[in-house]
Order: sequence, then structure tokens, then C-alpha cells
Amino acid sequence: MIFRLLLAEGMKLKRICLWLPLISAIILNVVIAGEWYLYFRQGPGGVYAGFSVMFLFLSFILLLSITLLTSIISSTEHDTGSWKQLCALPISRMYIYFSKTILVIFLHFLTIVFILLGIVLLWIFYTSEPIPWGFMIKQLIYCYLASLPVLAIQQWLSTRLQNQAIPIAFGVMGAMSSLFLARTESNVVHMLPWAYAPLSTPLLDEHMQWVCMGVISGIALIIAGALHFARSEVQ
Repeated sequence: MIFRLLLAEGMKLKRICLWLPLISAIILNVVIAGEWYLYFRQGPGGVYAGFSVMFLFLSFILLLSITLLTSIISSTEHDTGSWKQLCALPISRMYIYFSKTILVIFLHFLTIVFILLGIVLLWIFYTSEPIPWGFMIKQLIYCYLASLPVLAIQQWLSTRLQNQAIPIAFGVMGAMSSLFLARTESNVVHMLPWAYAPLSTPLLDEHMQWVCMGVISGIALIIAGALHFARSEVQ
């Protein structure tokens, strides 16, 4: 059933959703390329310092991409007023919610893949040093997993609110805050879901706890959102 719903969601998917992962990856890689060229191009150490640029902006790009993907996918039903017709089908509402969430998760993963390809090309262009595959993949996958609770929150907001300006504004503020939350010394602030992605970098010693918290809280919030969607009245 989920597979059929995913096929149906894919058929009505707006073209911008397919382009957005690539656009997000291009933006991040352009920033990395510019920073490497302007500040870190002197010596091998400078090339490796380029990872700090990815660490600074990766969470912002991923959380912003999540915000746009969840809003665009949910706006299809909001704009056409087809939520009632969709929920009137002999299909579990939870399956409907899960299908949209899985689609966002897949497109979000494509963003990671495109970012990795871009960084590898930049690395080959800038230096002959061996590509640190392990660090690259860990940096991207960990940030991807740690961003799941934000994906769950944005999916729930975009599904429940017809005016998509609200979840978009909320998501943009969350993405911007991720640039600063991880740099505070407050443990309370670090517990906010928007801090998990920047704290998940392998450059930090205790990064795995934030990856685990992201996965656990992300799954819990997705299930909670599906349960609320199944029990609430659809407009």
C-alpha cells in the first residue's frame, strides 16, 4: 500500500521538488569553492580546512531544503483542496502521512548525494591529496540523520497549516538559528532539534550522541505526527 501511495505521490510531484536537491547542493558547493579559493588555498592544510566551511553551512542548507520540500509537497493538496478526497479513500490516514514523509526523506537524501559528488569534484580540482572518503561520508550522513526531527516538525506543520507562509517562516528561522545554536555553551539550547545537525559533525568528540538523538526523536516525531494526522479533522 505504501509503495502504491509513493507512486501516486511521485506522479503529482512538482518539478521543482526534483530540482531542489540539486540546487541546494550547487549553492553549498559554490560557497565551499569560494571559501577555499579565497582563504584556504595555500598548502594541503588549507584544503583540509575547507571542511570547516562545510561544517558551518551544511546544516543551514539541509534544514532550509527540508523546509521547502515539505511545504511544496503538502501545498499540492492545500492548493487543490483535495485533503478530504484523499482521506476519504479506503486507505489508512497514517499511510498517507507516511508516504509524503518518506518522499521528503528520499529527496532529502538526494541532496546529500549531490553535495558529496560536488565536494569530490572540488577536491579533485583543488588538490592531489587523497580524498578522505570516510570523513566526507560521515559528515554528510550524520548531519542528514540528525536533521530528521526538524523534518518531522516541518512535515507536520506543512500538513496541518493551509497557509504555507507560516511553516516556511518557521523553518527559515530554524535553519538560521542552527548556525548559532551549536556554538553556545548552554546544554539546554543544545537540546533543541535545530542544534542536532551542526553538533553531529565528526569534528566534535561527542557527535554520535546527537546523531542518535536525531534518529530516535525524528522517528518518534514522525509517528506522533502521523497519529495526530489520522485522528484530526481534515479541512
